[in-house]
Amino acid sequence: MKARIKSNGHIVNVHETGERVISKNGIERIYISDDCSGIYYIQSELEFLQTNDEDTIDWNQVRIQAAIAAMKSLITCYEGVSNAEKKVIEESVIYADALVAELKKKGGQK
Repeated sequence: MKARIKSNGHIVNVHETGERVISKNGIERIYISDDCSGIYYIQSELEFLQTNDEDTIDWNQVRIQAAIAAMKSLITCYEGVSNAEKKVIEESVIYADALVAELKKKGGQK
């Protein structure tokens, strides 16, 4: 879901972690940024934005997450191979693109 950070006005995509924290405002939910930065926000730090379609899929974000997951697996396969970094990156993108294409075919596109 989209939210505005109250302190600086930046718009971020976040999702709830399921964790709670006690703050000066009482018990609040914890949210994490969807951009893989690992930044956590307390509910009162965010202003949640209404969107016309909460179920809209950010395919670029799906592609990035899939490429990262593929890289984690492929890195060990290419140990000691010349040009390993380039091969891992290229194959990770191929796998990510294939996954996104298949998900869109299966009705994920809205």
